[in-house]
Amino acid sequence: TLIMKGRYEVKVRGTLGPDANDDKSIRILNRCISWVDAKAFDPERIEYEADPKHRKLIMEHFGFDEESSGLVFNGEKDWKKEEEREEVLLDQEEATVFRGVAARANFLSLDCPDLQFPVKQMSREMAKPIVGSWKRMKKIARYLVNRKRVVWQFYWEDHTCKSHVCGDSDWGGRTGSRKSTSGGVWMIGAHCIKTWSVTRGAYALSSAEAEFYAMIEAVTMAKGLRSLAVEVGFVDLENVVHIGTDSSAAKSFVGRQGLGKMKHLE
Repeated sequence: TLIMKGRYEVKVRGTLGPDANDDKSIRILNRCISWVDAKAFDPERIEYEADPKHRKLIMEHFGFDEESSGLVFNGEKDWKKEEEREEVLLDQEEATVFRGVAARANFLSLDCPDLQFPVKQMSREMAKPIVGSWKRMKKIARYLVNRKRVVWQFYWEDHTCKSHVCGDSDWGGRTGSRKSTSGGVWMIGAHCIKTWSVTRGAYALSSAEAEFYAMIEAVTMAKGLRSLAVEVGFVDLENVVHIGTDSSAAKSFVGRQGLGKMKHLE
């Protein structure tokens, strides 16, 4: 902090800690960060909670409240056209409102990994939203009815120099384009630091190829995040990527030297 004060104008919002004079809760960018003291069989930790305002505003836009019936799934994998009207473009005023709601959901998804997949699809429709876009956004809002809070818990753990990343993918899951979606999570010790959900640009010709692309993306993401972590102070974080996958075929791909007979990966 002293080094940063020598170069930048720093505003101290509070000091979290176990002492009586320390703050137990502060708000930063409308996120609530709390210090939770240790109790019986419950060690002390830091909790991080998303801003509940965005969830409430998205629900209110569609007339939902806490008593409304919600959904247990976070969107649809296959979005099928049920009627021709769904393909009609929204007028300029409606499109502007839709972009505002979609942007709010996109911001909320930064703190809610379970929203990243459906919101990713919504963001792709922001350029030219159609009538069906509102229907899909309404399903996301209905899902939020049952998703009242998302609280990240960071328990104290022993110092570690290792990080690991896990990647996964579906195969041609997007109806129409047949593009795959890959996702992953990067962790330092037992703490989740970063999650993502991305539509792949390349078309995978097999589930193994889709998983292979997800592994490559996970490694690339982990290397970039590791460099960022070193810049902010994790100087002893090792420059080795430990990656996990549930695909034995993709694992064999990355374990060999050269392409072999896999011409479609050239």
